Amino acid sequence: MTEKSRSIQNLEERMEGLEPSSFRYQILSSARDFKSSWIDLGQRLFTVYKDKLYKDWGYLTFEAYCSKEIGIKQTTAVKMLKSYSFLEREEPSFLKEENLEERKPARIPSFESVNALRLAKESERLSETKYEELREDVFEGEKEDGEIQKKIRYVLKAAPRPAGAPDKADEDKAAVLKKLLAQLEQAKSKMNELEVPAKVLRQMEALIESLEAYRP
Repeated sequence: MTEKSRSIQNLEERMEGLEPSSFRYQILSSARDFKSSWIDLGQRLFTVYKDKLYKDWGYLTFEAYCSKEIGIKQTTAVKMLKSYSFLEREEPSFLKEENLEERKPARIPSFESVNALRLAKESERLSETKYEELREDVFEGEKEDGEIQKKIRYVLKAAPRPAGAPDKADEDKAAVLKKLLAQLEQAKSKMNELEVPAKVLRQMEALIESLEAYRP
């Protein structure tokens, strides 16, 4: 049995004891169909995260829920959340059911491409004209997702730094903090799996929040 089929089997086993009409069942179903329908799963996970529904289902954190219940890594879940949130905020017309139905799964951009576009939108180094070019590549172009992401990374790297932008020292500090935060988030996820006491988890979350506030 392949890793993929084991993953699907685990999801289907969890679904067996739930009402098909329940929201929890629907999320598991979306996770099973994740390969062709990340937007549907992203929408449901956004609700789980926003309303903290994972606590009703016996999980201390959203990360633990994603890892243990639906088998999605923390980094993947966070990117999907941010990508879906970006679509809701910047591209609401794209999310309309009739628009999604008109597109074949292969014509729907991956959450990685949408997340790359989100980062481009947030960059102060990118002109509106260049952003619109990247946006068209993501939603209307014929390029493969990997090619789109590579282009976005190149454009962001090559874009001129605006006047008053952080200097090299600030950028280096931001990079170190970003790496440290990623390591702490990973450690927190492992602590969830080991069922570390809730008090320790809260202390870890407080440290992460403090470092987030310190980032330049």
